[in-house]
Amino acid sequence: MDGIIVINKPLGMSSHDVVNKIRKTFSTKKVGHSGTLDKEASGVLVLGINKGTKLLNYLNQDDKAYIFTISFGIETDTLDHVGKVVNEAPVSDLSALSEVLKDYVGPYQQTPPDFSSVKVNGKKLYQYALEGKEIPSVNPRDLTIYALKQLSPVNHVGQHFEVSLYVHGSKGLYVRKLALDIAQSLNTVAHTTKIHRVKAGQFTIDDAHDLNTVDTAQCISMSDALKDMPSYYPNDYGKTRISHGLRLSIESDATLIKCLDESNQLLAIYELKEPGLYKPKNVFM
Repeated sequence: MDGIIVINKPLGMSSHDVVNKIRKTFSTKKVGHSGTLDKEASGVLVLGINKGTKLLNYLNQDDKAYIFTISFGIETDTLDHVGKVVNEAPVSDLSALSEVLKDYVGPYQQTPPDFSSVKVNGKKLYQYALEGKEIPSVNPRDLTIYALKQLSPVNHVGQHFEVSLYVHGSKGLYVRKLALDIAQSLNTVAHTTKIHRVKAGQFTIDDAHDLNTVDTAQCISMSDALKDMPSYYPNDYGKTRISHGLRLSIESDATLIKCLDESNQLLAIYELKEPGLYKPKNVFM
């Protein structure tokens, strides 16, 4: 069985924990995931099974959407509710929140947080942090926020103020860091108490399955997983060329094309080399 499984990742499990669980469920070692979710985050996690793992690089480039809750006034080292408090600031006025959110929609430069999987010199930033070593500086990334909306009123919870938000952004967005940036725009600090991914590319939370009850019937075919990629149906001669990893002449200007057989099984993914000429990128025959 080759394809894609979408899981609603529960809290308290790492993305790798989910991979290990799926390996046992599907009796295969060839399982990978696209778009890591923090242990304290939940929601849409896209996994590849067997040959489906070769599609993850394509799916990982997709936009993501989250529902998250910010608690203002306290900053932690991990920027979420399980970290150590590193900074506190008064929360004097959050009335400008709606205007601040508008300012973040569009191009957005974000420096990844210290506790992240970004690699420097072959080591992830969070590994430097856990080892108590100086954390290397990382250049900010150019991202895009397509939508940022307030979902709840600002609530007074204990001694703190909380608000729930929805964000839809490009690949590489760290919600925990966005929460801090928003707070700093309001002259305070913050951390997240909840992060729930509701969309990863074409897959939404409605497509996600419970980790404990998922089965093979819920596997998405490799072709359907790439439904937004243009299709090409080669003749027998074309199939022979594909099987040998040879180039194809196709009347198209799409950057990537999926080659399918008559039953819509994925044969290969081809990449535009020059107008009308495509070279193989992944062959599955």
